[in-house]
Amino acid sequence: MVVGAGLLLAVALAGGGLWHYVDGPDDPIHDSAVADAAEKVDRVLFRFEYDHLYQADKYVHSASQDPDVAVLSVTGETHWGTGVTLVLRVMGHGVEIGADGSVIGERDEPICFRLQLGPEDDSRDDDIECPPGDPFEVTQDPSLDGVDEQLESALRGVSPDETAVRAAIDDLKLDPAITQEVTAQGGRVGVALRAAQYDCILARVTAKGAELWRPSHTQLAPGELPCAARIALSSMFGRNPR
Repeated sequence: MVVGAGLLLAVALAGGGLWHYVDGPDDPIHDSAVADAAEKVDRVLFRFEYDHLYQADKYVHSASQDPDVAVLSVTGETHWGTGVTLVLRVMGHGVEIGADGSVIGERDEPICFRLQLGPEDDSRDDDIECPPGDPFEVTQDPSLDGVDEQLESALRGVSPDETAVRAAIDDLKLDPAITQEVTAQGGRVGVALRAAQYDCILARVTAKGAELWRPSHTQLAPGELPCAARIALSSMFGRNPR
């Protein structure tokens, strides 16, 4: 979907930097802020490709998860259909370093970028004039960082009983935004905790104890394994992709 975007981004960034050097005022701090913001945009684009995104609303949600990135506008619906154009406002940190290595000056500065994703080619314009208006308001995804150890400890010694397992999970006081699913079947209990598309923990509780598994990024891709308690009770549990 965004194959070849890395080369386009490098060319766009180099071109943007050259424009400022030749035609714009000499402002090393601004140039440094643009470079810093451009690295953040690189990471945004990497996530687009890594997460197999192609819909406009998914682009907006993903980009907005970075605290330094705000989406100011979006047009289009899908990458391969209409193409999608995003305007991002990214907070860049600029620094001017003197000949002796000391910091002469520094500041944070909002830098805007235009991303054209599809329908045929991807392109990017760095350091454009920021359009007026407020950014999209997007809810931040919760996180399961550190929850693996908490869940493993909570389920240690718990019997394979749905009520007991639910009580153990409730005691963790997890973020309410984390989706919880518990299912009992054949003397076993399956658990699924989901924070985002690729942030999932599955657990299986049996008479022998509890086992935890995090499906891989590939396994959680759209159309592959769902983050569901039934998967914890299936033969797919614990399998690594070949």
